[in-house]
Formats: sequence, C-alpha cells, structure tokens
Amino acid sequence: MKEINFSDYQLENNLKIIDINLNNNKDSKISLTNIKNIYLYSYLWTVITKDFYLFKDFERVYSNLTHQDHILKRQSDLIKKLQLTNEIKGNYFLLGGENNYWHLLMDYLPRLICLKEINLNNTLILINSDILDKFQLFILKIIKQMKLENVKFIKINRINQLYKFENLFIPSRPSIKFAYDFYNNVIGKFIDKKPLNNLYIRRGNVTNRKVINEEEVEKLLSKYNYQMIDCSNLSVDDQIDKFSKAKNVIIVHGASITNLLFVPNKINVIEIRSNIDGEFTTKLNLGNRFNLFHFNKTEKLGEKLRKDIIVNITELENLILKNNVF
Repeated sequence: MKEINFSDYQLENNLKIIDINLNNNKDSKISLTNIKNIYLYSYLWTVITKDFYLFKDFERVYSNLTHQDHILKRQSDLIKKLQLTNEIKGNYFLLGGENNYWHLLMDYLPRLICLKEINLNNTLILINSDILDKFQLFILKIIKQMKLENVKFIKINRINQLYKFENLFIPSRPSIKFAYDFYNNVIGKFIDKKPLNNLYIRRGNVTNRKVINEEEVEKLLSKYNYQMIDCSNLSVDDQIDKFSKAKNVIIVHGASITNLLFVPNKINVIEIRSNIDGEFTTKLNLGNRFNLFHFNKTEKLGEKLRKDIIVNITELENLILKNNVF
C-alpha cells in the first residue's frame, strides 16, 4: 500500500469534488467525493482504493502513527483479505462515528451536511453498530432540524472489519471551525446562551487522566458556588444546555471540552491539564470567544502515556482569585 495526497489521486483519477462552504467562508469548508469499487477499513473509518492507496489527508481522523500500526504494518495480510472481500452493491455514505464525545461531535456528525448533496432515496448511511442511544437521539434531532427526509442508516461493525463498496460517498474531515459553524447553523437558534452558572466538570471514573484528589478540588470549588457535573451521565442536549448557561467553567482536559463549542462569549474557562493534552482548547477558542487559562500546576503520576494527576489546590485557588473566575 502507498500513501498519497488526496488532491493528487483526484487529479489522476478525474474525481468530482463538491465543496460545501458555511457562512460564505472559504475557511469553513467540507468536501465530498464518491469513489467506486473502494475498500473501507472500518476500525479507523479509513478508505483504501482498489489500487491500494491510502489518503494521507481528506477523511483521515486518527494519527499517522495509528494508521502505521493498524494498516501499514499489516499491509500484506490486509491486501490478501481485501482481495477476498465481496463487493457490496449500491450507494453508501461514509458518516462513521464512535462513542468518544469529541470525535463524534467534531469529526463525524458535521459530515451530515453533505447529505444535502446526495440522493437519499437510494443511499444508505454508514454508522458504527455500537453507537450509544443518547448519540442516536442527537443525530436524529440534527437530521430533523436540517429537514432531511428518507435518511436510512446501516450499522456496521468497526472492529477489524473490511468492506468493499460499489459506490461510496466520502466526506473530508471537518475542521474545528467547520464544526462550530455547523452546530451554530443547525441548532444555534435553539440554544439560549446566558452566562449564569459556575461549572466544574468532573473527571469521574475514567481510565486516563484521573484526578486523584478530585474530592479536594470539589471542596475548594464549592466555596465559590460551583456546580459539579458529570457529562457521562448527561444526554447531549443536557450537556449543551449546561454549558450554554455557564459563566465560569473549570474542566480537566478530556472529551467534555467539546462542549466549549456551546458556551456564551466572554466567559472564563480554566483547563486543568495533564501531559500531551495538545492545543485543542486553544483551537476551540475561535476568535478568542472566551478567556482561556491553562492550568499546568499538576503532579503527573503513573506509567500510562496519559498521566493521572494531583491538582495543586493552592495554585488553583490563586488562579481563580487572581482572575475572578467565580
């Protein structure tokens, strides 16, 4: 297998591209193409062409290292299996998805805008078979607000499954800017943004980046009238509602930062960080919509790549008081 830039493959194969811009903004764009006789490695929602090319960009959600480990290091075995894969006839659209809140809302659901360019009477939408009920309800809400009809989903198994499709519509990966514009356009008028409450987003019982002294953190924040919420126990609509009424947010880095898409402008956000947390909150802060403070005064623990943390309570309180985050 070889990796190739999608634009090069497009030119070589004369593929038609549809560009969809939101708010007439060239920087807020998603692209759509369709390719015949194409394979899908559903674990990564990655397409592999019939001549065994992988696109370096375009629909790719996960890191190059992940593709290296899951596909390129196994390519001989995968090619043999691909050649034995029976082709599924008909038209399909690659929505994809997973139960990680960030990836679902950022990388997958904004692709639904592409359905306006497709004949939905004879096209099935590919989605993960284990998608949570609360996410299914949110998807149906978006479809309703977009006034799409005849949307038919087919759930497929993600775990190490290979498929071949006669005709597959493939959207590009949405940018954070596009995701923000998508939700603002589709459901923004239903979100009543008012900076009213102080929120601490519990890290809770997770496998990575646990807050070892979370009880101490909550005891501190209770002095400043913070509500403690656990996003894993809330529907998507409830999460959006909570964040849309936030005045101050203190949040440990994790998938729940996705909800910063929905906060009012000019509020305060403190992100409590572990290691290798990246700059996702900075990228979410489009046009410096909110006042963002990165809190790195944490002790990193354990052998895992993403460390558990102990929050320095004194330093956190100093940051809160210095910047009036209460």
